[in-house]
Parts: sequence; C-alpha cells; structure tokens
Amino acid sequence: MSLVKVLFRDYRDSDYKSCESLTNEAWEFDVNFEPKELSNIVKYMFTKGSIIGSNFRKVAEVNGETVGFIFGFNEMFPKPKGGLSFGLSIFKRILCVKGMSFRAKGKLLGAINTHEKNRLKVVSREKSEIILFVVGSNHQAKGYGKKLLSEFTSLCKNSGVKSIIVDTNKDGGSSFYKSIGFNHIGDFDSPLHEYAMKYGQACMYEYKLK
Repeated sequence: MSLVKVLFRDYRDSDYKSCESLTNEAWEFDVNFEPKELSNIVKYMFTKGSIIGSNFRKVAEVNGETVGFIFGFNEMFPKPKGGLSFGLSIFKRILCVKGMSFRAKGKLLGAINTHEKNRLKVVSREKSEIILFVVGSNHQAKGYGKKLLSEFTSLCKNSGVKSIIVDTNKDGGSSFYKSIGFNHIGDFDSPLHEYAMKYGQACMYEYKLK
C-alpha cells in the first residue's frame, strides 16, 4: 500500500489553476454558462474574486495535488483591497464577450448586482465569512474539509470573532452546513444562483464561536 502524504498549508499563486478546476467541478460553470469565453470569465470571477476578498487562504494537498481549499474573511484582520477594481474588470470582460447578445449580458450583470443587493438585506459584508470552500468529489468524507474548516474557525475564535457566516444555496450546501452546527439566519432571492442551481433561493448560515 502506497503512503498517502497529506499537507494543509497556506495558499500559493501556483495553486490557482487547481482551485479554479475544483470550483468548476462544484458549480459546473462549463455546463451552465455559454459561450466558452463567458464560462472562463465566470470561473475566474468566482475563484479569483474569492481570493481577492479573503484574508485567510488554506489548501489541502494530497501527494502533491491540491484537492481542497478554504478562502475566508476574518473581520479582525485588515480588510483586503482590490475588490472594486476587480469587479469593474469583470464587468468590462462580460460586456466584451463575443457570441453573446447584449440582452443576455445585461441579464447576467443584473443577476450579479441583484444577488449582492438582496444579500446585504440579510447580513453585511463586514462579518467574518467562509467565502469559498471546496473539496474535490474524490476526496470528500476523508476529513480534509473538516480540517480546513477547523483551521479557519480556530483562528477566528482566537482573534476574538464571535460568529462566522456563509452564503450557500438551498439546493446546494445547506444540508452540509446544518450538519456541522451552522444555524439558518435568512434567505434571499438570487437570480445568479439560478444559472448554476435548480433553485434561485440563497441561504445565509451562521456558526457561533464559543
């Protein structure tokens, strides 16, 4: 039996392609967004945007392969910069997509804006949060996700954070977060989620740190 080497470490720039691939596996951007140019932009928006918006970044590595990651925001640490300029760059790239009608572009940009506006009615962006958390399907139920989550929650607790929130989909991660002690604190309509999920109902969950 070959030895399995598991390592939990800080995210590196060289992990990006693996993290984007894992994000695509979870959300199926290549299936749900056309043309290909658009799916590439959306994958980048979700993955790179989560990196830019986070100040905690850890990956799980198995035999040299990045198999999972967590990007989080700790309110007690300096707030990341660059979010506004990144958002504007995504806006411009979507407008320049070839083979996509102006109406379709407007609908997608409107969905992104509506998601954010509706979310802010439930909870602010100032609270500590799990921004993006993915473990590859072939490596789930092995404790890797639990370890990644534990590292983030422990750091938050030790720095004085009282609770952590997460934005997920009713048909997606809701049952998972309930199973590990998160409490449902609100719902909001998300036309953005409708692009990749069966339901456009987004949910907010909160984990109290004792």
